[in-house]
Amino acid sequence: TGARVGKGEGFAELEWGILSLQGNLDASQTLVVTTVHDDQVVDDIPPGQLTKHDVPVDVIVTPTRIIRVPNRAPKPSGVFWDLLSPQKLAQIKVLRQLKAETEKKLGEALPYGPDEVLPPTAKRNNRRRNANNRRKGNKVQP
Repeated sequence: TGARVGKGEGFAELEWGILSLQGNLDASQTLVVTTVHDDQVVDDIPPGQLTKHDVPVDVIVTPTRIIRVPNRAPKPSGVFWDLLSPQKLAQIKVLRQLKAETEKKLGEALPYGPDEVLPPTAKRNNRRRNANNRRKGNKVQP
């Protein structure tokens, strides 16, 4: 089926949905290729495990093989707003903009998905900004 198991946060699917919604990706024509270790390839994921937003792969590349996936599940297109939590939407600016544009074009509010608790985000490294401030003589907090 081309099903893949990731970390479960859905960010790859969101990127796919954003690009297809913007017209920058044709879901029917775009190949999805992944690289994994040979031991990560399985054939026992039951049919029907993919959700409507999951993006199946067309080609799997391992250190020893190239596998073209037969009978691949269909690929989604667009963003499934009914699956997107308000919390995730709040963290992704381009999604907020796309939702507002789509709602304006349709003249109606789009649904939200269920609430979720997001994992903590990584702390950003501000070295570049701190270096610029030091050159300008500004004080920088470590």
